[in-house]
Amino acid sequence: MKRLIGRWSLLLALVGAAPAWAQRANFTWDIPKTVSVVDVPGQVDANGVPVKLLAVRSKEKAQVILQSVVDRFQSWGFSVQEAYKQPQLLREPMVTGLDTRNFISYTAILQVNPDGTTTVFLGQANLAAAKAPQPAGLPVFPGGAGVLTAQTEGSHTVSYSVPGKTTAEVEAFYREVLTKAGFKEIQPRVFKSSTEEVSLTLGVTKEGPVAVRLVRRAAASDDGLTPGE
Repeated sequence: MKRLIGRWSLLLALVGAAPAWAQRANFTWDIPKTVSVVDVPGQVDANGVPVKLLAVRSKEKAQVILQSVVDRFQSWGFSVQEAYKQPQLLREPMVTGLDTRNFISYTAILQVNPDGTTTVFLGQANLAAAKAPQPAGLPVFPGGAGVLTAQTEGSHTVSYSVPGKTTAEVEAFYREVLTKAGFKEIQPRVFKSSTEEVSLTLGVTKEGPVAVRLVRRAAASDDGLTPGE
């Protein structure tokens, strides 16, 4: 589930401003040969845009699912860019359709699993309800680009990329700044203060820059409860 939310932080690079929407569209996903469905309750605030998330596992091949999603978008009258114009922000293939009447963006990301099934991450972004993202209070490595924020109940996430640097350099930066801020590294890339916990995830993207994701949440107390419970 954390990975699903993290992916949608990256996808909000696709989101732009739009007029206020009226009602949620009645569009429904229809993934062929569905095996299981995982719904994320509520909504994620990703870079100031409300997003509803869903994950579906299917027995169908990824290419067949991808075409099925495109066909469904077109049957609903959505605007769908040609394949070579579709933004590809991740390693996995993805496709986006835009409901121009209600200003809702629908995106599907396809991940092929070792067992031959395909997991389809589905997102519905209410573009028109965008508002200024809430700052997570997390520092960004100098030169970081494409900063995206996401907020769910109890946590803030910041995602971005750093060109021309190594993961070791980025990790050293956060180790220094978080230590100065009163955090202690309790596990590799996990930092905790008396009230909060910050986890750091690093990776190298397809294009080469270091991908950075920080998650900040209230720290659990020794009795397993978050402060105030």
